[in-house]
Amino acid sequence: MVSVADALAVLGVILSLPYLYRFTYFIWLYFLRPTKIHHYLHGDAPYAFVTGATDGIGKATAAELYDRGFNLILHGRNEKKMQKVIGELRARGNRNADIQYVLADATKSGHDFEKLIAPFKELNITLVIHNVGGSNGVQPERLDERPEDYIHSLVHWNALFPLLLTRVLLPQLRRSAKHGPVLVQFVGSLAGDISPPRLSIYAASKRFLEALTRGLDNDEHYFDGPTGVRFTYLAVGPVNSASMPQKPSLNTPTSEQFAKAIIARTGCGLRRVAPYAMHAISQVVVEALGQRTVDYYTAEEMKTLIKTYQKSA
Repeated sequence: MVSVADALAVLGVILSLPYLYRFTYFIWLYFLRPTKIHHYLHGDAPYAFVTGATDGIGKATAAELYDRGFNLILHGRNEKKMQKVIGELRARGNRNADIQYVLADATKSGHDFEKLIAPFKELNITLVIHNVGGSNGVQPERLDERPEDYIHSLVHWNALFPLLLTRVLLPQLRRSAKHGPVLVQFVGSLAGDISPPRLSIYAASKRFLEALTRGLDNDEHYFDGPTGVRFTYLAVGPVNSASMPQKPSLNTPTSEQFAKAIIARTGCGLRRVAPYAMHAISQVVVEALGQRTVDYYTAEEMKTLIKTYQKSA
């Protein structure tokens, strides 16, 4: 006859299995798994398309992709900054990589996206990283204190621009997928999980990208597929960059460190992944603490961040 103690022990083992699997997978993903970035170097002259590529994470990611052998299509909105980035990339080595670019202000509507990508229509694009977006810093104004134009520009910058650009790229991506995997990655934010006060518009636009990732991935993989085009949402925590001048720390990598993490996790097979290990741990902690506790401490942290931004402005 099985004793109560034995039954409880068996139950304990069963209940612990999901946590053991999660821990084991964490170790594999962040410390043991080799990068699969080379899987996207296929076909004739493979290109990576990086939006928001003249600063921060986008610029650093473009440099990593250049070093890995990709030709590049870069997006930005400032010609002078773009030329500087291209010059810095060329200075990294003697590769004969092709670097092309497109200029468009992602905060504004009315772009002719077909015309924007026309120069690249015949290129073999195998990887797209939508880094474009931001929060315009951390400001003290409430929603009703924001002008309507500001709201439109923030939503277009973070959500609509990558959506509309992806729409016109999809037929081309499906062609590239005929000879190898193609991946579109949206740079999101852990803010979408916790919706910090004063950042509700930004957080909602990033949450939109997560739902978009799942829907588009279902379209391409299950509905009429598989077409070979997959989608991933990158859950991003604090990163030191020009737009987020937080001091680098264990939980706040530099843009260069974070770009390496993106490359390392590219092609991992997850629809949602936190590229940086400490951000993944933060996500687990947030889930464990519960909404009420997270909301309280997030509000306190936001007060500190607002003061920091006001001092640096």
